[in-house]
Amino acid sequence: MARNNVDYECGKLYQAALNGDWESVKDMLNIQRKITSKDETTLHIAAAANQEEFVKKLLKWMTLRNYSLKAVNIIGNTALTYAAATGNVNIATAMVEINSDLPNLNSGKTPLYMAAFLGHTKMADYLYSKTSGVVCRWDVDQQADLFMTCVKSGVYGVALEMLKAKPNLAKHNKDGETALYVLASNPSAFFSETRPWLKLKKENSKQSQANKLFENCLHAYRGDVENSLVIENALFDAAEEGNIECLIKLIHFDFGLLWKTKGKKSIFHVAVEKRHESIFYLLKEIGSVGDLIINSKIENIGNILHLAAELAPKEKLNALSGAALQMQQEIFWFKEVEKIVPPEFKEMKNRDGDDGEKPYVLFARTHEELRTKGEKWMINTANYSMLVSTIIGSIMFPGLIAEGLDNNSPNLYLVFSVASVIALFSSSTSLVMFLSILTSRYSYNDFLLWLPLRLLIGVATLCISIAAMMVAFFTSFMLKNFNRKELPVIFAVIGLFACAPILYVLLKWYLFADIARSTFFQWKPRQRILYKKVSHEPASPANRTSQQLANQATV
Repeated sequence: MARNNVDYECGKLYQAALNGDWESVKDMLNIQRKITSKDETTLHIAAAANQEEFVKKLLKWMTLRNYSLKAVNIIGNTALTYAAATGNVNIATAMVEINSDLPNLNSGKTPLYMAAFLGHTKMADYLYSKTSGVVCRWDVDQQADLFMTCVKSGVYGVALEMLKAKPNLAKHNKDGETALYVLASNPSAFFSETRPWLKLKKENSKQSQANKLFENCLHAYRGDVENSLVIENALFDAAEEGNIECLIKLIHFDFGLLWKTKGKKSIFHVAVEKRHESIFYLLKEIGSVGDLIINSKIENIGNILHLAAELAPKEKLNALSGAALQMQQEIFWFKEVEKIVPPEFKEMKNRDGDDGEKPYVLFARTHEELRTKGEKWMINTANYSMLVSTIIGSIMFPGLIAEGLDNNSPNLYLVFSVASVIALFSSSTSLVMFLSILTSRYSYNDFLLWLPLRLLIGVATLCISIAAMMVAFFTSFMLKNFNRKELPVIFAVIGLFACAPILYVLLKWYLFADIARSTFFQWKPRQRILYKKVSHEPASPANRTSQQLANQATV
């Protein structure tokens, strides 16, 4: 009977802690006790459930009765570790104010490690401010483990503070994994100089901290010849992931990295293979050096133009709307690389013997399936859109020649006439464009400009015709029912039915935007970014111009 009573009370405390129901348990004699099979107390459960008010009332109850906050569960974790897992700094602060030793208890996973592992930046910052004196006395492996956890989870503020206290943490290498590797493999963590519309809001923003952390880690390797391979690996990790920010910092650190190869591939070969245009555009900044770097043949692969002839990675293709636009980008890439290679590269085979292929032959073979999908996508899009254009034209043409509209309101009648003409001619234009798409040859070069341009004009004029048709419809309705008292109600009903064509326009607008961006804005010249930061600095080995590098290469 007593056992059943204890189980009942534990269950009641568990539910109350989980739901934050202090009122149901406040009169119990022993609120803070172990209530689960894992030795978790009421405070553990309330902290894990993020019940801030319940925790504060329980802490007050415990303080009055001299209860300890050091109670641990079966694996040695205090309630503060559970609070750290939720990221609620207020709960953690309330606990630490009562017992300042809590953050430093190391019987299980420390609260700081838990907060860092789960990426709770504010919680990790707070706990590190309370434990930094103890952390610096940990053994090297423990500090390195916490440091790498912070880097992986994006808790860059704590990682920076740890690096200031112990710079050699940057060189910690466990199974080939360094802080430079983790950062170089995570382009989303960095503020992009190639995307000027992204502004840093604060000096201590996450992106700014990531930049500082990478620079500080890089600085730790200056003059370290033995670990030069770490820098090279970080370089190619950044190139693989398209991390242009890290790549630029690495090149500023040592311009000789431009010449490094991995499997006979330079960073520019990797950029073409992975379709990272921001890295590819660096070739135009380094001038003749770039010509020397890419002027090599890779066994069983060919030259850099053969890499452009291969199909792009799936994640790059899937970022574009429809197979036709994917095909367009593939042709863009091939043409751009073709511009910079020597003439002999265009006729070079990727392998010796009869099975070797020239770049264009390889491109045609690897992209035949995508070309077929692009053709089907274009035909389907044109067919559906042409149907809408035909319907609009068949509606608007009789409306133009019909009589019976009240001409007593000349302004409305003028709006109706103009809107009807615009709708008719826009739908006719879109119809012609979609017909020309259906009768196209669908060669590879057609996907480069003419097919997307026709689709762009067709979609644009279709959207215009739908908008003009709606204007003509409303003005004709106004002309016929100008003096009716029920006009507001009628307009409300019509507005509901108008949602369908408006939604169609919005959906087509996204297609229009994708085509325009892919055709006219994807490969525009960009600002120089490689020499931007060092142009004002005094001459040094790390700040040589591309011409100096070219001279060095030809010696």
